[in-house]
Amino acid sequence: MWRDRTNLYISYRQSFTHHPAKKPRYLGAVNGFSDIPSQSEESRRLISESSGIDDDGDAIIEMDVLPPRWVDVQEEVTELLADIAQKSAHLDKLHHKHLLPGFGDEDIRKQDERVIERFTQEITRAFHDCQKLVQKIELMVREAKQQGGVSSGDETMAKNIQISLASRVQEASARFRKKQSIYLKKLRGLEDSASQFDRSPTPVQNPYTDPSLMESDADKSFSQSTLMQTSQRMIGQNDAAILQREREINDIAKGIIELSDIFRELQTMVIDQGTMLDRIDYNVERMGTDVQAAEKELKVATNYQRRTTKRKIIMLLILLVAGMIILLLVKPKRHPSPEPTAPSPPSPPSQQENQPPTINPRMFDTVFRRSRPPSLAPVASRKYVGPDIYR
Repeated sequence: MWRDRTNLYISYRQSFTHHPAKKPRYLGAVNGFSDIPSQSEESRRLISESSGIDDDGDAIIEMDVLPPRWVDVQEEVTELLADIAQKSAHLDKLHHKHLLPGFGDEDIRKQDERVIERFTQEITRAFHDCQKLVQKIELMVREAKQQGGVSSGDETMAKNIQISLASRVQEASARFRKKQSIYLKKLRGLEDSASQFDRSPTPVQNPYTDPSLMESDADKSFSQSTLMQTSQRMIGQNDAAILQREREINDIAKGIIELSDIFRELQTMVIDQGTMLDRIDYNVERMGTDVQAAEKELKVATNYQRRTTKRKIIMLLILLVAGMIILLLVKPKRHPSPEPTAPSPPSPPSQQENQPPTINPRMFDTVFRRSRPPSLAPVASRKYVGPDIYR
């Protein structure tokens, strides 16, 4: 029996605070450097020689941060699985010994049957304890989250530990259940019928169904049918040896049914928590798809950015055209001014204008004539005088 202390050692080493070693009391050189070369970081001890040892010689390990509680659960599950493996190996030897034909050693066979029954019950009980411990991790994480004392990294680590432990318990229970089923078939003398059953045509399987679950269901149904046959035989027979044998078969069948239930619950836990989102290959494929989609989005964004200037210019022109249309609609209408008429050509002079102006005769009753001197008479006679001036 061995214990895996690797995780505990890693947690201790991560939580240990490395303090710088104290300077030596006596220096071998004047310049402050020792003649002995200093040790590298890899060859340095985990616990310093000066400050890590108490006066009484005991080593002091500084535990600033304690490891989470589910680390203890992991150790308990590991110890239980190691105990189950050891007992399963011993149980296999007892199965082989019990299946061998014997003559006159009924007491030894009964003792072996009791040991087989005890080991089977202990292993089944250990599987139940492992299942409870695996489910306990989820409760611890939920309580720590309510108290606010857990980070996202610790929560992810707890889920990974839970999935890992559930897978290990599931594999161990599947192996033990398979061994018990084979032992039950050999004990019942159904090897020929089992081979015929295996050669029978199998129904079409769902590609999304786990083969291990189908195998578990087959073992469970076979165990249930064995229980029914055993109960019917116990009613009709009263022989003590037969009753003991049927009781043993009954216990084995019940153990197989319990293991099938444990296997199914652990399988459900692994499927619920270890989905495709936790698979590395799925994450890589999803990342490639996301990168391709991001590249397409970047190309579209680049095209939009290139078209931004053109679109701004087009929008500016559209706004200018709309503004001009609005100005034309709002501008008041002006009445049209009358066109200037061309000057009419001058009319030709009439005949009356060529004639000298007529003077209307004056109506005078008395005309006074003034005597003029004789020197002025010839001058006056040379001037043109109208006909009616001197009337």
